[in-house]
Amino acid sequence: MRILDPKYECARPEEIEQLQLERLQALIARLKRNVRRYRETLGDSRIDSLADLSRLPVTTPEELADSFPYGMFALPLREVIRLHSAVGPKGRQLIIGHTQNDIKQWGRLVARQLVAAGVTANDVIQINLGNSSSGSFSGYTLGAQTVEASVIAEDPLHIDYQLAMLQNYRPTVLVTTPTNAREIAAQLDKRRIDPQSLYLRTILLSRPVEELARHELQAGLFARVQCNFGIPAILDPGFCVQCEHGFFHVNEDHFLVEIKDGELLVTTLLREATPLLRYATRVCCQLKRDKCRCGRTTATITPERRLDRQVLVNEMPLYEEQIREVISHTSIANHNVEIEVTDSRIILRLAVSDRIFDDLIRTLETVRLEVESEFLSRLGVEAKVKLISPHTRIATD
Repeated sequence: MRILDPKYECARPEEIEQLQLERLQALIARLKRNVRRYRETLGDSRIDSLADLSRLPVTTPEELADSFPYGMFALPLREVIRLHSAVGPKGRQLIIGHTQNDIKQWGRLVARQLVAAGVTANDVIQINLGNSSSGSFSGYTLGAQTVEASVIAEDPLHIDYQLAMLQNYRPTVLVTTPTNAREIAAQLDKRRIDPQSLYLRTILLSRPVEELARHELQAGLFARVQCNFGIPAILDPGFCVQCEHGFFHVNEDHFLVEIKDGELLVTTLLREATPLLRYATRVCCQLKRDKCRCGRTTATITPERRLDRQVLVNEMPLYEEQIREVISHTSIANHNVEIEVTDSRIILRLAVSDRIFDDLIRTLETVRLEVESEFLSRLGVEAKVKLISPHTRIATD
């Protein structure tokens, strides 16, 4: 049984509920005292049991974005030692702060996931999260330090370099994205490299994948594959632990979770710098409280779909508003453009017409290069401009 903190991960339900109530009461007192927004919305609210939680206000991503940068901080900036950003509604930026104690707790929570995945002090961990890291690299590094595993502190930018690192540095654990894991498996097959010649025994993916995809990766990489589910505005990684049976167990000593109209709401019970009360995650989830065969007694969640219009492009979370904002900075800003989003890139379909050319007599190739370069520099994702006949009907919103 691979459990780091059985005192909390295997606690009796009544013990967890009492702990959550005490920490929730302390949290509300702190919010009223230190955060003006909560002081105004909470008023004289009191919590005598967890059943009273539903009477408290919900914190929306829009409110967190409106408070940018530090309006929701519960401590002076001088006590905050690290800042991480996350993508909020319509691409707006969210800022999450961490105190020294927040960082220490973060490392412990990530260590729970690593231990559940079988990581020990004897392991060497390679972390490759690319553009989607959003602070996750820091979280996994903290977790690795907690379990005293070695970390390769370098994020390879090219698949050739990554394969060389896997062969030469001999990591036993790879923390990466599903996209990168699929690319490694494909390249091993293409180059006829036996995956058993590598030293990998565990792959920890940055987000959930379908069971079939997980089994395909296990076969292609000849290593056990487990997944992470995190919420950047809450904690990612460290919010929950996936056990050997595939269930995501919430770290309930730190997070109070509930479902409202199908949406996952999360309260951060111990976070000091940026505590959040009933934060609306915009993720549709199922929540269960059955005891798991792994021995953990904490609630499990099954993420199903997003409730907003966020998409992933090469693992980067994006909104259509961000895409249109980039277009507005190019020479096709005033033209009708059809947007298609795939897992790996953004496709822009643009009808060819004389209006594209201005006094500089831009060529179509110049326009294409300009737009694609703008997307790469502003969003870090690949865009492909496809020119179509002006008589082709382009869908409009």
